[in-house]
Amino acid sequence: MRFWELSNKDVINCKNGHRLGCVGDLEIDVCKLCITDLYCGCLGKKSEYKIPVGAVIRIGVDSILVDIDEKKCLVK
Repeated sequence: MRFWELSNKDVINCKNGHRLGCVGDLEIDVCKLCITDLYCGCLGKKSEYKIPVGAVIRIGVDSILVDIDEKKCLVK
């Protein structure tokens, strides 16, 4: 999967059904060559979420389902 394919998907929190936005950036561990976190947010809002890859439940056709505590993952 390419980054642009991820960036077109809505990120949905399974705990409460909130739409967190779309993927805007990735954090990569260059030593292990793997993605560690997804960054997402809604356009127009000043908040962004840093979501650990381990919290991703499923990547579907139109959305990415995650299981997170939004307060702990919120980045200002």
